[in-house]
Amino acid sequence: MIINITHRTTINEIQRKVSIAYPFLKIEFCTKLQQPGERITKPHCCDPHLKLLDIAKRPEPGWVVLHPWYTTGYIKEVFKNRFGIYAQIFRKDNDRWTQILGTETFTLEEQNEIGRKMVDKNHEVFRRERELLL
Repeated sequence: MIINITHRTTINEIQRKVSIAYPFLKIEFCTKLQQPGERITKPHCCDPHLKLLDIAKRPEPGWVVLHPWYTTGYIKEVFKNRFGIYAQIFRKDNDRWTQILGTETFTLEEQNEIGRKMVDKNHEVFRRERELLL
């Protein structure tokens, strides 16, 4: 997937594109650099309605390529090096989003599959409980 980032591209547009390609992953952009093992809290995440280049330290338009074999750690580095912005990747974990920590060497495809399995596992339990009640 190629994301063209212009002066009009909002964070929400980027999030939607990532969500379409990887439905069990979510990307957020933060004002603070994450330290190893540190969780990012909501106050540090940027408003999705903001234009990415308005908050970037290097606000030059450009392209970002997200191949399925790229690691989540590499994606974070791409946004930091290209635009001077801190990206964080979250994975679906049942009914909530969990920040990816410690597995940044996994690819986007692997992370998305882990999220899918977590949701499917939860739905399987729900289906069994429902069958028992009926």
